[in-house]
Amino acid sequence: MKRRIAVVTATRAEYGLLRRTVEALRAEACFDVKLVVTGTHLSPDFGETWKQIAEDGVRIDCKVDYLSKDRSPAGIAREAGRCAELFADTFAAMKPDLVLVLGDRYELLPICSSALVLGIPVAHIAGGERTEGAIDDAVRNAVTMLSTVHFPNSPEAAEAIIQMRGSAQNVFEVGEPGAENILKATLPSREELASRLGLDAAKPWVLATLHPETRESEAYNLDMARAMLEVLGQLKGHEVVLTKANADPCGEKMNALYTTAKGLHMYASLGQNGYLGLMKEAVFVIGNSSSGVIEAPLFGTPVVNIGHRQTGRRMSPCVIPCEATATDIQRAVNAIHGRFQPDILPGTGHTSELIVKYLKAYFHES
Repeated sequence: MKRRIAVVTATRAEYGLLRRTVEALRAEACFDVKLVVTGTHLSPDFGETWKQIAEDGVRIDCKVDYLSKDRSPAGIAREAGRCAELFADTFAAMKPDLVLVLGDRYELLPICSSALVLGIPVAHIAGGERTEGAIDDAVRNAVTMLSTVHFPNSPEAAEAIIQMRGSAQNVFEVGEPGAENILKATLPSREELASRLGLDAAKPWVLATLHPETRESEAYNLDMARAMLEVLGQLKGHEVVLTKANADPCGEKMNALYTTAKGLHMYASLGQNGYLGLMKEAVFVIGNSSSGVIEAPLFGTPVVNIGHRQTGRRMSPCVIPCEATATDIQRAVNAIHGRFQPDILPGTGHTSELIVKYLKAYFHES
């Protein structure tokens, strides 16, 4: 009997980290993998990135649209209730033997709690990390406690999960999914990217992604966005590509602010390979995305990490931290003096293979 696994993806970044695992699981005759696409994937405001999944040739089995237009904290809290209701119906109809999720987005709480009440085990990728500047930290730890199977990306994260749960049962270190993506991906060339994004290939490129710090006020986040834009506006002779902020509270207002900036190329999404290709070609990455502290060091690309959204994660020498002020951001930019040696410590490059192996063991499949 095939074991049915529901893999849930709600954002562009998370899908990029899950894709190889979905494909690896679907290659196994013992698994029936259902890809559930939800969240910002289905929103025109965030680029309708479900279309990129389809273009990748990855089959989408179900769409669950819970996202509301109200991006205030109260609106998102109400949205969580709708998410729980819709996923309860989805899981009840689909009857998966396991739900597989990744990361620390707030929607994982209603998704995983619905699975828990329905008696469906949850497998969680990338638990045990720390990000002190966002509510993601609390969400991630809550999902750890809701989950049965754990796929941390490092020995330190595995130990954190073991300490939280008081048991090492079903805790399997699998390395960083982002490392596997980079080590196995065929990325577009500089010329291809220039043509696709309307960039001058002869100029230096900068990749910017700045999300809200969810433990800070709206005023703080908008000031942080203005500070980054001020520094980017002073760059001479550079091509700056800015990807939109996520669906967290204040993300919509930050995106509205970004549209007023001059001389930027702004995109809701570049697609996983486009984003990684640009990261590889950039003279530096700036913002506070986890991709800056996880993926960018694998290319040796310098990173200006603004504020405290990623505080608590392991930081490569490639990463230059700074406060969320124009003065300190400019200091960090001025400290960049060329590329670094690629830092491959965060992952093994075999994450999807290991997840398949351990899920087979969990289900006692040969």
